[in-house]
This record gives sequence, structure tokens and C-alpha cells, in this order.
Amino acid sequence: MPTELVVHEMVTGAAQRLKGALEAVESELACGGPAEAAYARVRAAVDEFLAQLRATELWGVANRQPSVAMWNIVGPQLARAWLIDRARTKPRGYAGDYELLGRMYENRLCDDRLGRLLDRYFQDDAAPVAVRNRMRMITDWIVEGVRVSQGADAPRSPLRIAIVGSAFGLDVRDALARLDEHERAGIAVTFMDIDPAAVDFARAQLEPLLPTQRITTASGSVLRLHERPRLAEPLADTDLLFCPGIFDYLDDGAAADMLGLFWEQLAPGGRMVVFQFALHNPSRALMEWIGNWYLIYRDDVQLRQVTERAGVPPEAASFGAEPLGADLYVSAVRP
Repeated sequence: MPTELVVHEMVTGAAQRLKGALEAVESELACGGPAEAAYARVRAAVDEFLAQLRATELWGVANRQPSVAMWNIVGPQLARAWLIDRARTKPRGYAGDYELLGRMYENRLCDDRLGRLLDRYFQDDAAPVAVRNRMRMITDWIVEGVRVSQGADAPRSPLRIAIVGSAFGLDVRDALARLDEHERAGIAVTFMDIDPAAVDFARAQLEPLLPTQRITTASGSVLRLHERPRLAEPLADTDLLFCPGIFDYLDDGAAADMLGLFWEQLAPGGRMVVFQFALHNPSRALMEWIGNWYLIYRDDVQLRQVTERAGVPPEAASFGAEPLGADLYVSAVRP
């Protein structure tokens, strides 16, 4: 591993080069240069920059301090991208808030001339693509689950759906929009998140499509949900439970306890799907060095070990990933 002095020189040198490249791109745009050519130059410059940061071999909180030196140099340019600035500054007190995830899901870019190109780079990177993929999968699973539950052999009604963490509601909204009024009539939804504003936003997305009495929201310390049984009460007897983002912030013990709690809340025949970013996440350098966004990563073997530790029967669980392969998941169906 490089020495502290070598790391400092690598990081500051890389930041100076990126700053120069971004300033040159902005000058070209001001002179009427084509946006596509400018984006190609931005992409090449940021790719080279992140490759140099990876070469420091500093991961996790070990790169937090060098990241400050980097940001002091090129931060003013990077912060012009709404997504990058939001990830870095965390105005709601945590990474991946509902507004940031909402923009990821809808693949939106800011209006700033340079910031728009940097936002596009961010949106094209693996992790945001994986987030969009997993949300579309949740949408598809909800539509499928509703239609199966309302078939000839349907065991009961309404179908109880719960989203725990990342509760911005756009994926559920899009699922409901694909269902007709009769199909929607058999659904009840629960949103649970650490941020009260997130569950309020989620409720607002669904109210045009679902009666308010069939929307339940709860906010609190969901990262410690397994230690707060009262907070978990709205999850009781759930048919479809999705947890898209919490496990990236839990150590193995807490993750197993949380997964075990979810398993116990499922109704007979109920299904839970929990996502977990993979150890090989290609966006790790972007997230950590630029966004100070730190996750707990697991590979497939580690996710299986957590699932076993949670007490989920092996025959009930299956494993997979969103199409990019950056975000793993475990799916389990209760007998």
C-alpha cells in the first residue's frame, strides 16, 4: 500500500488534473461545443480520476480524510452536479435519502451546464443503474403478486405489501398504475423508513391510486427494527415484504436479526426480498471518494451465511441479483 505522503500526492494530483479537464470542458460548452462530445471528455476524465483513486488501495473510512483533500481542489466543480452534491452533503443526515433515490429512479439530471454532464456520469454508473433495476423488479413482483393473489385459488384478501427502508414509493406507484381499479381494490401497503419525510412522500405518491385507509406509514430507527418490536408491528402478517437498502448498513449480526424478524412477520405463503450491494460493486470508488457514501458489502456466500444465521430454512430461500449483478438479493417464501 502506498505511504501517506504518496497517497496525498496521488490524490491531489488526480484532483488537479480532473479540475483542469472539467474547466476545459466548460470553456468548450460556453463556446457552443456539442454536448455529446463534452460528455465523452467528462466521462474519460472522471474514469481516469477514479482509476487513480483506486490505485491508492484505500477503501472504507480509510479514504475519508484523503477525500477531503481531493474535494478541496475539485469539489466546486463536482458539486455543480445535483446528485454528487446531494450524496456528499447529505442534507437529510444520511446517504441515499428519498429525494436522491427518486432522482436516480427517474434518471433525472440537473440544469447546470457542467453539472448536467456530471449528473449523467453518476446516473450511468453501476450503482444507480442497479438501483433502477431493483426498483423495476419490485414493481414487477408487486404486479405479479397481486394478480396471483386474485386468481381462482387466492387464499385471502387484501394483499398486504410492505416496503422497509428507501420508502419513496415510486416503485409501488408504478405497480399500482399498471393494475386496474378492481386489482388495486385488493391491496394494502405499509411504508416504513427512518425519515418521516420519506414515508410522507411515499404516501403522497399512492393517495391518487389507493384509499388512504389502506396506506400505513411508520418512521423511526428502522436500522434497529429488530430491537424495537412495537415499531415492527405494522409488518405483521405481510404477504410481500421488500427491503431494498437497509442491509448495506448492517453488520452480520444485525442483518441476521433483521432478516429473522422479517421472516417471522410473513403471513403463510408470504414472500420477502432483501437486497444487498455486492462486494464487487463497480461504483465503490465513486461512492466513497466523491460521495463519502460507505456501505457494508457482502458476496453471495456471505449473504447465504447471514440468511442461514437468521433461521430461514434453506429450502425456503433463493438467491439472485438485479440484471447488472451489482446488487444481490435473497428471496424467501414462508410455508
